[in-house]
Amino acid sequence: MSKSRERWVIKAGSSLVAGNDDGINKLFIKNLVLQVSQLLEEGIQVIIVSSGAVAKGMHELNLNERPDSLNLLQAAAAIGQLGLIDSYKSEFSNFEIKTAQVLISQDDIANRERYLNARNSLMTLLELGVVPIINENDSVSIEEISFGDNDTLAGAIVGLTDADKFIMLTDEQGVFSQDPKKYKNAKLLTKINLDDQSLEINKIVEGTAGILGRGGMKTKIKAARLSLDAGAKTWVADGNDGNILTDIFYGQEVGTFFEGERDKLQSRKTWIASLGSPKGQLLIDDGAAKAISDGGSSLLPVGITAIEGDFEKGALVACVNQDQEIARGFSNFNSFEINLILGLKSGEINTKLGYASAKEVIHRDNLILS
Repeated sequence: MSKSRERWVIKAGSSLVAGNDDGINKLFIKNLVLQVSQLLEEGIQVIIVSSGAVAKGMHELNLNERPDSLNLLQAAAAIGQLGLIDSYKSEFSNFEIKTAQVLISQDDIANRERYLNARNSLMTLLELGVVPIINENDSVSIEEISFGDNDTLAGAIVGLTDADKFIMLTDEQGVFSQDPKKYKNAKLLTKINLDDQSLEINKIVEGTAGILGRGGMKTKIKAARLSLDAGAKTWVADGNDGNILTDIFYGQEVGTFFEGERDKLQSRKTWIASLGSPKGQLLIDDGAAKAISDGGSSLLPVGITAIEGDFEKGALVACVNQDQEIARGFSNFNSFEINLILGLKSGEINTKLGYASAKEVIHRDNLILS
């Protein structure tokens, strides 16, 4: 599952997805799917983070206003999610493209083991040519929607999947100098440098969320920061423009482009380094050290000679060869499991453990050289 192709995360807001046609704006979804199919033909992997489940549920329950009650909000999300996913599935099937519903909670990102599970699942879907349709797991959130909005969720997904581009589709042309609904002289900002200390963020983010959604411009700025920190190129653009994604693909200047972009590899190194000291060490042979250092390979159990430390799955561990740290990364196994499989070939892992598991102890995407 090495990364050889460009990867995009596209976020579609409630103002675009919701509509009068059975609670779903089917024309928007049709246009979005058409553009995504064109991106797939160009070899780009696409993840869609879609709002609209609550809006669809509100339609089904004949509610005119977004519920204040958490229980009713969760019920609306649960009811609406089926219709939302069905709309995407129906349109993508016209192009013989398979989709998958993926519900993610904040704990799936914050918890290291669940982070790895979520990442590995999404990477597998992408490699299979499937388009994941992601929404927050609203129907079981114990706080009122843990991420708070799908903009922030989408920004987190950018980092989770090492995406190259992040496009937040909205019902505006992009980000304006002031709320265009209040100020006629508000100007479209074609570029925003979030590292610019003189930027008057307060004026930009004063716009409020709509009746169907929670995200305003403030959440988009927050999501843009997450995306930039992950090293992805980032836009807020007009989702009602039927060519917006293909325009971005061809390098056209559209919407608002966020500057302050970090180097992608350095961003990942900084992020992994920020996780503190390794919880254990994997002693690896010369062959494994060379494969990791020179070939950019994953760490396989066959190359591990011994293990030090007691740690859980998802822990940050160091790879050591001849008393020198070669790399560090997230382990797909806990220390007990690694003790059982060290020295084995990948095809022997499941038999030894007695259940299905990853083939790599540390996948190359979760491994950085020291």
